[in-house]
Amino acid sequence: MRRRCVSPRSAEQRGSAARRLTTGCRSSAARPVRLAIASLVGVLTAALFAACSSPPVKPLNAAQTSAQAFSLNGARALRRGDLTSALAAYNDALAAAESVEDFDATATSLLNLAAVHARLGQIDAAHARLDRIANAPQRYSEMQQSQAAARKALLYLDSGAHGTAMRWADRAQAGCPEPCSLTPAMTNVRAYIALEGGDSPRAAGLGAPAAELAAAAGLTAEQANSLRLQGRAETRLGNTTPAAEVLARALQIDRELGLPERIALDLMHAGENEERRGQMAAAREFYERALQVSVAAGIPRLAEALRVRLEKTGQATPR
Repeated sequence: MRRRCVSPRSAEQRGSAARRLTTGCRSSAARPVRLAIASLVGVLTAALFAACSSPPVKPLNAAQTSAQAFSLNGARALRRGDLTSALAAYNDALAAAESVEDFDATATSLLNLAAVHARLGQIDAAHARLDRIANAPQRYSEMQQSQAAARKALLYLDSGAHGTAMRWADRAQAGCPEPCSLTPAMTNVRAYIALEGGDSPRAAGLGAPAAELAAAAGLTAEQANSLRLQGRAETRLGNTTPAAEVLARALQIDRELGLPERIALDLMHAGENEERRGQMAAAREFYERALQVSVAAGIPRLAEALRVRLEKTGQATPR
């Protein structure tokens, strides 16, 4: 049963998760809710691509209604940071969907569960959920398999397996009809790999068009990710003025979206850019702001990294 995407307001009114939560929708790909797990540290969106649906023409049966209700509970739990409750709710949604062989709802639940597992650091479990979609073309649409492949690309990128990440990104792109809503995120995968490999010109060159594609598609969170990548690449190239400009744009978007970890990352990379300029006082100011956001939002790993940076600039910070 194929369904079409609806606006975030309509989705929430009808019992679907809101667009800024794990299950939201736009052009068949959801808004992201999660940043990176470890090495990626938020440069890409990882809770991507939960299946996007609106109420079907036919009335929902009891199991489908339950699946929607459980999914909404899971999305609410994610919003308040209760990952344990989110995991339980999405498992209940999965069971309800599977009981009536609703493959669209099953795909949504599996993608949501993968997002929560990833945030909990349960990477093998996240891959297992995604593999159920990727390995069952007879049950899941080509787009749903592309969404699962895109998520796997991000997971592998986060673990430093760049070659494997590229292969999954290619697979995601290949199965996604044009105009493909996954293109900005998969372009960011390639840009990040280029940046990590020392090819800053390629990273900057990929980041700019990815930001434009994301903006045109209304994927503002992905646009900010592209801008952040572009800014980091420009900093490494010594182009500190354009770097400051694109990082400021990323910060503005992330503030509007209310995403603390990304705000902290934008500030941290702005600090790096000021260091490259030799403006240590300005760099410390950015690092201090980033640290304050990280502490307030409960992001200890990022907070610790920022303390190290501050100490290297000659300013100790309280623990």
